[in-house]
Amino acid sequence: MNIAAIFAGGIGSRVTSATLPKQFLQIHGTPLIVHTINHFQYHPEIDGVVVSILPEWRNHFAELVTRYNLTKVRWIVDGGATGQESRHRALLAIENEVPGDTVVLMHDGVRPLITAELISENIRTVKERGPAVTTTKVTETIIEARGDVIDQVMPREFLHIAQAPQSLTLATALEVYNNAVADGEDNSIDTASLLQRYGHTIHTVEGPRSNIKITTVEDFYICRALFDVIEHNQIGG
Repeated sequence: MNIAAIFAGGIGSRVTSATLPKQFLQIHGTPLIVHTINHFQYHPEIDGVVVSILPEWRNHFAELVTRYNLTKVRWIVDGGATGQESRHRALLAIENEVPGDTVVLMHDGVRPLITAELISENIRTVKERGPAVTTTKVTETIIEARGDVIDQVMPREFLHIAQAPQSLTLATALEVYNNAVADGEDNSIDTASLLQRYGHTIHTVEGPRSNIKITTVEDFYICRALFDVIEHNQIGG
């Protein structure tokens, strides 16, 4: 089996409107989180979706699931106090319902420009090689600085930006998340950091630069522009 685990448990203070968390902001009349889930909903290799959502917005999200006929959303769980806790809760929700070798694609609810090809490549990599993290190569110079003084200029030949999905089997996911909790860690930045912490080899899956996460207001407008380009190309304009 292949399950998408979508995380939308954050408030997103840098982009949230006065009335809506960022995952419910709309592009082309559809909430961002629905755009994101639709990629998994219509992908033939995805068997189900688990969503970790802000508890106070759970009913609203459930209404969206019905309205947009998101039939692959099989589990809705309350998000936790941190991203790690939200991800962990989603994993625990499916623990007793799917086998341990199930491929789980950990994805951000506000990363709506994922592609079908990227989903397939994540699944293939996990099954053939092991845990996989979507990345894109760094194209600008990265520096390390203390205050306004540059310590070093990093060689970018081997530098990548981690994106999502970050994919692995359910058994491996539960191992690293359970270990983190046992070790007192409750706010790890992502799944990749836990995989590295607990000694797992991680394989890269090259993703498109357009696979952005909406974190700031600027990201939202860039994302909307990319949607416009995609729609324009699809109608042959």
